[in-house]
Amino acid sequence: MKIAIIGTTVNLTENEECDIIRFIGTTLNKYNRQTDIVISGGAKGVDTIAIEIAKNHGFEVEVFNAVLPEWKYYKERNLLISKNCDKLYCITTTNRTEQSKCYHHDEPQDHEKTAACWTMKKALELKKVCQLMVTLQR
Repeated sequence: MKIAIIGTTVNLTENEECDIIRFIGTTLNKYNRQTDIVISGGAKGVDTIAIEIAKNHGFEVEVFNAVLPEWKYYKERNLLISKNCDKLYCITTTNRTEQSKCYHHDEPQDHEKTAACWTMKKALELKKVCQLMVTLQR
């Protein structure tokens, strides 16, 4: 099974980072490090944290990097992630400003807008199993 763990690239608070580390560790404990593969986008923030934790847990990791730092290439990378995963975890933070409310869902959500939500939307269109995790603001 290929498990995608992707998420926000915003600067995280210490509490948010702790929540994310705990969530990823707990989530990976549900999978088999001998047969399952963790995939991610290689971006700063959640992607990098997920890659590091997956490696520390003994998982094979497959990173889909964008060819260049432009939306066109991030979009291509994100489509590859959505097509190649069997299950996708999207991790973001609570909404920090009204302008950043996430519009990638059928109904706008009160969490930080992230390209990971766009990727999750594409994965859902492909009938992939997805889960959204939003950190608590504290």
